[in-house]
Amino acid sequence: MEIVRRGYEAFDRGEVTEMLSNVDPEAIIYRELPDGATYQGPEGLVRAIAEWVEDFDDFNVSAEEFIDANDHQVVVRVHQTAVGAQSGAPIEATFWFVHTLSDARVTRLDMLTSKAKALEAAGLSE
Repeated sequence: MEIVRRGYEAFDRGEVTEMLSNVDPEAIIYRELPDGATYQGPEGLVRAIAEWVEDFDDFNVSAEEFIDANDHQVVVRVHQTAVGAQSGAPIEATFWFVHTLSDARVTRLDMLTSKAKALEAAGLSE
């Protein structure tokens, strides 16, 4: 859990290189919205995030809850706020990220839209 927590703390400080240091080069990144896209490795994670935030201004994200799902997965509730770049409309949403680790590195990250989906992905149920 500490590896995942430190990654979010690094992201909050703007230290993206540090955040990415624990992402395996072969890691699979799955982003459910908007298109069920899959990416690979640290570069893929950067691309997934960049594509997600490109239509927003004042984008903020915070990890609000960490669930130690099992010996190799951590589920994180992530809250985001932003302003639509074109519309100026405020946006607020909660997502659930499932981090799968092996040898102290993230080997898979699933960005999901509900707690139920995240818990299921981690082999748990609500």
